[in-house]
Amino acid sequence: MKKLFLSLLISFSSISIFAQGLDYKPFPEWEWGIEDSTEYFLYTPPNLEPGKKYPIALFMHGCCGKSLHASARNAVDPPARMWHNFGANEQQIPTYIISAATNRGWSKHFASLKKVIDFLVEKRQGDPTRIYVTGFSMGGRGTFEFISEYPDLFAAALPMGMSFFNGDFDKIKDIPVWANQGSEDWHARELPKFVRETRALNGLVLDSALETITGVNPRYTSFEGVGHGVQWHAASTQDLIGWAYSKVNDGNKYPHVYFSTPTYRQEAKKNKEFAVEMMASDPDGSIAKVDLFMNKKYHSTLTNSPFKTAIKPEAGDNILEAVAYDDKGKTSTATTVLVIDTEPALMKSSLPFARVGAYYSYWIPVKGNGQLTFSVSDLPEGLTLLPDGLLRGIPMKAGSFKLKTTIEDEDGDKSTETINIEIKAPRPEEVLVSNAIDVNQHTVPVSKMIYNEEPNFNPAQKPNSFTGEINFSGLNNYYGLTFIKTDVNDSTPASQDYLSFTVDRDVKVMVGYEKFDRLYQSTIPEWLQGFTKEKEEVVAQFRYFGVYSKTFPKGKITLPGGDKKGNGMSMNYFVMLQPAEVNTSPEINISQLPDASANTWYQTNLTALYGFGKLEWKLTSGNLPEGLAMNSNGNVKGIPMQAGVFSFTIQAVDEKDQISEAQITLKIE
Repeated sequence: MKKLFLSLLISFSSISIFAQGLDYKPFPEWEWGIEDSTEYFLYTPPNLEPGKKYPIALFMHGCCGKSLHASARNAVDPPARMWHNFGANEQQIPTYIISAATNRGWSKHFASLKKVIDFLVEKRQGDPTRIYVTGFSMGGRGTFEFISEYPDLFAAALPMGMSFFNGDFDKIKDIPVWANQGSEDWHARELPKFVRETRALNGLVLDSALETITGVNPRYTSFEGVGHGVQWHAASTQDLIGWAYSKVNDGNKYPHVYFSTPTYRQEAKKNKEFAVEMMASDPDGSIAKVDLFMNKKYHSTLTNSPFKTAIKPEAGDNILEAVAYDDKGKTSTATTVLVIDTEPALMKSSLPFARVGAYYSYWIPVKGNGQLTFSVSDLPEGLTLLPDGLLRGIPMKAGSFKLKTTIEDEDGDKSTETINIEIKAPRPEEVLVSNAIDVNQHTVPVSKMIYNEEPNFNPAQKPNSFTGEINFSGLNNYYGLTFIKTDVNDSTPASQDYLSFTVDRDVKVMVGYEKFDRLYQSTIPEWLQGFTKEKEEVVAQFRYFGVYSKTFPKGKITLPGGDKKGNGMSMNYFVMLQPAEVNTSPEINISQLPDASANTWYQTNLTALYGFGKLEWKLTSGNLPEGLAMNSNGNVKGIPMQAGVFSFTIQAVDEKDQISEAQITLKIE
């Protein structure tokens, strides 16, 4: 096998990615390679255990590469990032990743890429039963073409924004596929037809309801209102790799199962039994049984076709899940929703407390039918309620507040209730920012330097909403500082008074200014040359920001613009504020969880203010009610087995080993 590994410095010198405005610096685990005329980057997970086999993921980018030269640029496309959090150089499961390059079309590279996969299986530690492929646009088409050419190779495929496919559907009908598209994507307009034709070969003939019918290959998602750029939506809002990792290519094909009744979101009557029927088949064997669950609770096992039973649904949305087992032990799962109309309602009367100057984020717990939308009047300054019920922001004023909240469900039912929130005084070390505006008279957002927060804002989007793709991934010791966003698209000249804000104490002002130190030598505006260059940078996925600091007295502070054109950066700067002392110790802000019901599925999250980095949650005394469990992320879920009022003590530990402890109460009716 012909293979060539060059130093990153040499490989980058031969790659032209300047025009794309990216400065991705791959970790040492990424190697450049070539097989025949196919260039690629390969990620090899570190610390592989001897004798153990690991999955392989192949990613194919979209149109149109300008050359055949592989660059690490392609490894930052969302379908590649699913397999590797490159900001932290982490993976959920250690996985080889192949990110290749083409100019137009992928079929000419299939034989070469097959050799690379074979090399990983034969010479390294690749698992031949767990080989996955994903691609976007041209790569989405390539994904279908590749599995059609090598139908016995892949355990699962994830095409996105696919164009056209003229292959043999019989060859791919049994390969687990999850296809994704934007509803407005012209390039993927034929995808629903492909899904229907493939499903018909698997025994399901339906002209519509592509997304609501599950359990029959291929799986399908369409994102309403999204165009061709579907790859970020698909990769960031769904557990695509969790689904892929559940698929194994061991020669036994997966069964098929779906609900013939009820149809998706069919309405039932309260206190009346409802007849349920499931269809199940297996392409290379027989169905051993079908297990039925309602709202995560086991209901019954059916062994004879037709698979029929009756259930007694509860008020609200009832999630039905059918798990079909074939005679060799493989499973497939179908889900649907059976509805009993109910008024939307809050699940608790008080929110976890907030604190002036502290970042706050909490999903308001509610129950109702379908997707719920929220609105609220008289929100405390600094807080925003998103339509999906996420309350977030940095409150500016202490006090007790009553929030008049209106909730509307999918059926148009509305309810208006009051929920209370207490906002406590700021910590003594906190720096408070007010009157933050830019030259365009935008009130610019103030937030905290935390993972997944974005360095800039886009005024065309909803206030305080996440686009998600460009977010902080490497914060070093800047974690937890208050920061001010600027307009991401603002081409501000350096001579203007661009950004102004007021602080309540002396602070070190630190400007995060984007740099390109791999592609070319970017510069900084003249006004920043009077600042001190800090040693640590800030990383936002594939963007890198140098940090420049200067001390200012309390009061109004004005900064010039970034002069993007003059200094070779592409994203506007952001501003961090560091007071004389910084206190990031976590503070658990919840004492009572939303009420639960015995023998009913329950799920909620513990919350805290502050904390440096990710919090690890532990149960330190007492016991959770029987049937409930808590993981290290603070997620509490399960089916409680008995009613009563339960108390237990939990602990939150951050990445600096700072600890907060609190007693929690849960009422189960």
